Amino acid sequence: MLAQVSLIPTESKNLIAKAVAQMDVVKQALAGGLVVIHPSSSTYFIVDEITGQKPPTNCWVCGMVAPKGTCVEMGALMGTRAIFADAEHHERSSIRGNPGAFSHSWVIKEGKLSTNIPLSTLLAEMGSRDIYIKGANALDTKGTVGVLWGNLAEGGTAGMVMAAQRQKEFNVIFPIGLEKLVPFSIEEVAKEAKRFNYDYCMGMPCGLLPCRGIVVTELRAIEILSSAAAIPISAGGLGGAEGAITLVIKGSEEQVTKAIEYIEQSKGAKLPQLRIPNCSDCPLTATNCGFSLKGKPWI
Repeated sequence: MLAQVSLIPTESKNLIAKAVAQMDVVKQALAGGLVVIHPSSSTYFIVDEITGQKPPTNCWVCGMVAPKGTCVEMGALMGTRAIFADAEHHERSSIRGNPGAFSHSWVIKEGKLSTNIPLSTLLAEMGSRDIYIKGANALDTKGTVGVLWGNLAEGGTAGMVMAAQRQKEFNVIFPIGLEKLVPFSIEEVAKEAKRFNYDYCMGMPCGLLPCRGIVVTELRAIEILSSAAAIPISAGGLGGAEGAITLVIKGSEEQVTKAIEYIEQSKGAKLPQLRIPNCSDCPLTATNCGFSLKGKPWI
């Protein structure tokens, strides 16, 4: 049987979440270990798929690429656990050089969902049976992903996680849509992303950290969910379909029908409203962000 389908990026994220929740390594971690999920648009739906509830947090995504450039969602800037801190409380700032203080992760242990646990505490507890799930910003054809980081500490939270993973050998899963496929090696382009050396930047200057782990795209998701094969035949679109991927799905009638069922369940998926900070009063402007407001009509 042969089918053609199209998914916009948010729908792809929803489909990938359904697959991640059904992976054996995730089920094993849920049964007797720890699942730590970094908040992002790629992981938001995963919490819902695993627990049956939306993440109960004001911070559903941290860094992002907004129309004006690289930025941070307002939820990460608000409250006592904001990613920034003033001089008096510098020890709790996770973006001004202390990524271990990051406390917005969604943590699932013994069937219970919690948050407000510093990343350093979580990584100290994690072992080989546990899972860390994080979205990424770029994917190459070799299966290496790249994570943008704007922290004052090299590599930010992603660098800290990958260093701990090498030591403790827990699995890291990267759910990522094909909209983020880049035509060069991540290892090579990361050398050009010099976070502290830009002379101009639209938004927060970022480095790019190459990461390896279990990569789940729409293609792998369809395979996990239905055993059907998916082949991308075009990308992009208009009228809200910018970033879309169009796929051909092939397999037995049972496999393709099952794939279509999951894809149709993902159509129309919505993320929470995105709240973009005003550059004129953003607390990160003075330290982490090199954006200039002067004479920019597109702000």
